Amino acid sequence: MKSIVSNQSVLVVDDEPFVLETTAFILRRLGFKAIFTAENVPDALAILEGSDTPIGLVLSDLNMPDVDGVELLRLFAERAYEGDIVLFSGEDSRTLSMAESLAKARNLSVLGSVSKPLKVDELTVLLAKRGKVLRKNGHVTPDLVPVDELVAAIEAEELEPWYQPKIDIASKRVVGVEALVRWPSKEKGMVFPDAFIPVAEENGLIDALTFLVIKKAADMQAHWQKQGLSLKIAINVSMDSLYDLTFPERVVSYLEKHRVDPTGFQLEVTESRLMDDLVGPLDILLRLRLKRFSLSIDDFGTGHSNLTQLRDLPFDEIKLDRSFVQGAAEDERAKSLLESSVDIAKKLDMEIVSEGVETLEDWQRVEMLGCDQVQGYFVSRPLPGDDIPAWVEGWPKLCETLFP
Repeated sequence: MKSIVSNQSVLVVDDEPFVLETTAFILRRLGFKAIFTAENVPDALAILEGSDTPIGLVLSDLNMPDVDGVELLRLFAERAYEGDIVLFSGEDSRTLSMAESLAKARNLSVLGSVSKPLKVDELTVLLAKRGKVLRKNGHVTPDLVPVDELVAAIEAEELEPWYQPKIDIASKRVVGVEALVRWPSKEKGMVFPDAFIPVAEENGLIDALTFLVIKKAADMQAHWQKQGLSLKIAINVSMDSLYDLTFPERVVSYLEKHRVDPTGFQLEVTESRLMDDLVGPLDILLRLRLKRFSLSIDDFGTGHSNLTQLRDLPFDEIKLDRSFVQGAAEDERAKSLLESSVDIAKKLDMEIVSEGVETLEDWQRVEMLGCDQVQGYFVSRPLPGDDIPAWVEGWPKLCETLFP
């Protein structure tokens, strides 16, 4: 029981006293000691805000009078609740699944949902996931950095690309890397993109940041080539750059200045923003394609694309969002969406990269579906550029341990 029980308190919310009593009994059997119960949402919020010990786990019904469980989830999100949540209800499985998706969209840590009556074995399986649930943004949304500090960091070229390997599934060869920008600040420590990319986009700094990443990635690629290592580098491009008609020429001019071949680079655009407007970006993307850049749709499945738009965009590759890959193991609807996305990409003759592959089971699932490449912590976390040659050299031995 030590793996699923913590010193944090548990809150059970249900309008039926008998359910509260039996659920508390189950939790005590599992080893939890500090268990609170509430028959309505106001009482639940009072307990959440007034408890002397953190409420680390909430089990909540959905269908309650007055304020229901869906509203409770919204109130939790407004209070930035960071504990884990289990949904349980007599509602149908699809309603439970949609409520779970809604909670995750609000960046709440949802372990899963179960039907009433609550069963010990089902709850035990969910509780084993504590601390392993990936939130919407991968972690709690950080504070944004001040714009003047970001300006100074860009001008001083303090931001650095780190590189996450991409592996061909069939051959298990390293075929490329994605450049993921980091800010190793002397004052703040390592600062991740979600703390400064929004600031850059809102304050007209994204162009300077993009070209800083291109410059450092080009330098690193030249450094690798001197060591006999040739890897295509994928670089994220903001939608803001795809409304600048001079962007393709400026990128090519920059690479020519540094004697770097555009075919060694891939530009990734996030699909959720791309689909807001098609005509302007399509002009830029076509010209980039003519200049021999390969193009990728990042986080595919999280936006609002339709088949006509997907057909007309000049992309070589689709990167499936991690939420599809990781959710497919337990959610039939997520599995169906993953299968459909792969099928569409195959019919459009596009390379398919699965992001967020964190386990052997994830790898095997996307391999069975016919994906071409994987990227994720199962293979490697992002690494500093100087570490990539040694990692590539050691990949065959690592591969043997990953695939016994």
